[in-house]
Amino acid sequence: MTKIDDKLVEHFQAQTLPSDRIELILDASRSARRWRFAPAYAVAAMLLLAVVVLAHQRSLVTQRTSLALREAAMNHVTKLQLDVEANGIDALQSGLAELPFDIELPDNPVFAKLALLGGRYCTISGNLAAHLKFSDPESQQQYSLFVTPYAGNLAEMESNTVEMSGIAVNLWRENDIVYAMAKAAP
Repeated sequence: MTKIDDKLVEHFQAQTLPSDRIELILDASRSARRWRFAPAYAVAAMLLLAVVVLAHQRSLVTQRTSLALREAAMNHVTKLQLDVEANGIDALQSGLAELPFDIELPDNPVFAKLALLGGRYCTISGNLAAHLKFSDPESQQQYSLFVTPYAGNLAEMESNTVEMSGIAVNLWRENDIVYAMAKAAP
């Protein structure tokens, strides 16, 4: 090294910062380190919030489905009188003229062997529905079929089959119609 280099090194080694300036630099460094993970914390918080919201929505769907199934089971066992006695869908449709939808039977071969007794107005999850009563001519077992349009709070229900208080209830959707069928559990 040359003499000038030595002199420069000595000069800068002799320089010192005041202690309050050193503290400011250290505080700034600590603060910068603390905020270094802020984006990661924000992403983690958003993911946690999304999980909580999805879990809550899933819980609501399950609750709504459970309530609809329970409502169908309760309507099946009630001995409320039919609003219309009919042995065909056309006669039932004209008798339940206040329904804002057409009654369609589901694509299920079991209904071909059942005898339609009639129907009445009811609700499923707050939606106007038709409650159709059927009887099996061989076993005399009673069936209830609930028919309502697929909309509103029914839009997110899950297909499900459960047994409640001795009643087997099946909930499903075909096209734009939600069906619930109830019968005595085997």
